[in-house]
Amino acid sequence: MPRQVDPIERRRQITSAAINILATGGASALTLKSLAEELGGSITLVTHFFASREDIFTAVVDDLAESYDSELQALEAGADAAGRLKILLEWMVPLSPQDVDQESGRIALISQRHTHQGIDHFFEVMENRVRGLLSSHLEPVVPERDVPQLVDYLRALTNGLALSAVEHPEIWTKERVLGVIHRSIEALGLEETAAELQGAGAASPAL
Repeated sequence: MPRQVDPIERRRQITSAAINILATGGASALTLKSLAEELGGSITLVTHFFASREDIFTAVVDDLAESYDSELQALEAGADAAGRLKILLEWMVPLSPQDVDQESGRIALISQRHTHQGIDHFFEVMENRVRGLLSSHLEPVVPERDVPQLVDYLRALTNGLALSAVEHPEIWTKERVLGVIHRSIEALGLEETAAELQGAGAASPAL
């Protein structure tokens, strides 16, 4: 009996393979054939999920966003508001060699922007999704007036950590990256502010 493959996991494998191809070869390198070869299977392995090359450029990105939701829900189960924000920030930075490889692919794609509509779609969807997650996780933790500025700050922080981990993985170890995340949470007073808001409500953290 053939081994049953989780369709969610299979789509995630296709997504990862597509990003690798785009990062190394550009938009022209991504075809149904090259994707199947990257995955070590037949073209039907890909077309079962994506009927055409254009579908890959758009649907893969949308699938990534959906997988983020399910992955975060599992990680955040049982956590309070401050805990959920901490989990989100840790999830947004590369903490393993596999994470660094995937982030390398995303960064390499930056040079391919405006060469194909699908790549532009990728960055637009991902940026909007990440900023939306930051906003929704900050809203229960800080006063409403502070949310936009903190979204900007934390987005810049996590982007910088991701780039540093890709450029110098031997320096930016998991422990060092997490240390910056945790120190930032302390410096911004996010955990204390969350506790205050749950009680009587009090001052916002200073940037």
